[in-house]
Amino acid sequence: MSHERMLRRADLRVAEGAAKVTDTFRLHYHLMPPAHWMNDPNGLVYFQGYYHVFYQHHPYGPQWGPMHWGHARTKDFITWEHLPMALAPSEDYDAGGCFSGSAVEKDGVLHLFYTGVREEGGKLIQVQCLATSRDGIRFRKDHRNPLITNFPPEGSVDFRDPKVWQHGGKWYMALGSGNDGRGKVLLYRSNDLSQWDYMGVAAESDGTQGTIWECPDLFPLGDKHVLLVSPMGTEPRRVLYAVGEMDYEVGKFQAETWGELDKGPDFYAPQTFFGTDRRIMLAWMQSWEGEIPSQKHNWAGALTLPRELMLDSARRLQIRPLPELKRLRADLAFASDLVLQGETRILPSCSLQERGLEAVLRVDLAGTSAAQFGIAFGEGIRVGVAKGDWRVYLDTTRASRGHRGRYSCKLSSGQEKLEIRIFLDRSSVELFGAGEAACLTARVYPSSPELVPQVFARGGVLKASLELWSLSKRG
Repeated sequence: MSHERMLRRADLRVAEGAAKVTDTFRLHYHLMPPAHWMNDPNGLVYFQGYYHVFYQHHPYGPQWGPMHWGHARTKDFITWEHLPMALAPSEDYDAGGCFSGSAVEKDGVLHLFYTGVREEGGKLIQVQCLATSRDGIRFRKDHRNPLITNFPPEGSVDFRDPKVWQHGGKWYMALGSGNDGRGKVLLYRSNDLSQWDYMGVAAESDGTQGTIWECPDLFPLGDKHVLLVSPMGTEPRRVLYAVGEMDYEVGKFQAETWGELDKGPDFYAPQTFFGTDRRIMLAWMQSWEGEIPSQKHNWAGALTLPRELMLDSARRLQIRPLPELKRLRADLAFASDLVLQGETRILPSCSLQERGLEAVLRVDLAGTSAAQFGIAFGEGIRVGVAKGDWRVYLDTTRASRGHRGRYSCKLSSGQEKLEIRIFLDRSSVELFGAGEAACLTARVYPSSPELVPQVFARGGVLKASLELWSLSKRG
């Protein structure tokens, strides 16, 4: 079957599936598929006035299956337009699926790089492929595919997820792989985006950072470079980042600091945008290990809020929600200064059925002596700060469905003021604190959308202000 026909059939099945989707746990302001399965974001690129987001998509059911590339675009990260399917597994070299990849623009043409997968003799063969488009909507696979057919000696059969970018007039491709129990990033270079020369191993695990590195992303940020990898073979599974220096002549990335990009259980396979003056990141807001109740409602998976990456004056990685997201704010449901001492204050109830919620807690640390303080939202969603070890935590141990646990990240000490922003959607929580990569992301599925927030303080005085914003439902 031709590629065009497979794409039309996939679009039809998604449209038919969307008519059967129920809105239980559907998200209000996150990008999710109209129906069926979604995982990794792919091909994040700014092209012809739009931010384009492609994603791993199984258009025939709410479980993982032969991968296609779904497609959406936006001008503001508020309103999303779903576009026709971009890639389908139509050829011998990608018959098992069109796995993750990236996108770049060259001479007015949008180039999608992806990993084609097929089974041969009981083995999974992974090769690197290209598709192009002049309008950013309809894509034609390159007649020279696959462009890279074999993994190098330092790699393995796990050889995938090309991330392509330009530097100094040349094009570079980072590929995820692994060998001898160590995850690796393999680096290639090209003058024309079609002929690729292998340079070597740009970075690898120290032996504790996973056996396979998936979805590599390597990009300049400030006066440094940042590497993102999604490791397999670690427990728990967490995305790693490194800040360091990139030597393009020898093809080596030298890490100076390492960290975890998000300490929550539902954050994986992030990718950043090519072609913008900011480094914007999206990730899959789900996990392979977690429960996905929405599969019973004919859909699964979503992407995180878009986040901006920056380095502070000490070259530490800082992550914040895009400023544009303040446009989601519809109504100020609550705003007050608070002084609590060993007590709990019950706030007005809110419903996540029609709108989302953003909570902004600003704490006067000079006037706060409480050992712990925070906000409980009911049914297993509790956000707090433990002042003793200066950590912010998300506690979902009492959640009825989804990941149950206590997840935390370090906050920056020595501040006079502390701001914590919490975004709740119908079935997700994203928390942003003041610290190096201080983020927590989780999918939680409350049986009731009605929440009764409560501010608490233990072991002293809490002096703070709180805003609760309802976030409007958008397309």
